[in-house]
Amino acid sequence: MAVALLRPSATYKAARYSCLVLMWVVGAQVRVEGEFPREGTFIVMFNHTSFIDMFLVPTFMRGRYTGVMAEERMRYPLLRPLLRRFRAVPIVREDQQRAMAALQRAKEALAEGFHVVILPEGTRTTDGALLPFKSGGFHMAVQTGAPILPVGISGAFDYKPKDRWTIDPGPVHIRIGPPIPVEEYGALGPAGLKERVRAEIGALSAAV
Repeated sequence: MAVALLRPSATYKAARYSCLVLMWVVGAQVRVEGEFPREGTFIVMFNHTSFIDMFLVPTFMRGRYTGVMAEERMRYPLLRPLLRRFRAVPIVREDQQRAMAALQRAKEALAEGFHVVILPEGTRTTDGALLPFKSGGFHMAVQTGAPILPVGISGAFDYKPKDRWTIDPGPVHIRIGPPIPVEEYGALGPAGLKERVRAEIGALSAAV
């Protein structure tokens, strides 16, 4: 929780090392393949397989970032100050008006130079396979002209799936793909962009 007390410039570096240590302690051996781009501002999307996903984000991100996440996460007393520190954007998908307001806040974060993390499935898979993707993040990408950076995660589901109480220590691979060129957005549209990103994440998250 000390991360929440740090000055803003030190927050992200502290989060990175804290999460790497935490994952090592709990037996998740994080291995990052590829490099996060050093230039530009991105909408970062990856597959949602385990409760540890939120702790994996700082291990591969660079620069300032925030994320769109389920509103109930903000209710956890230990997580609330950290999520506020990272300007996390809570979303209630069942309430369309509030969901649109959340995406507007994410757009504002992009405009301020923050990367925005979105898990397009919206919830954790229960069998390891990719779920259908929600459309909101892709409309936001087209509207803002922000490139999407696809990331695939494998091993986190085996470590701790949604419907199992026990953990199975082992490697967790994070594969960073190339950004989707904004120049392709016009031809793809939000629906085509969604399918393109889903295919990229599927390939990146395939088991080694």
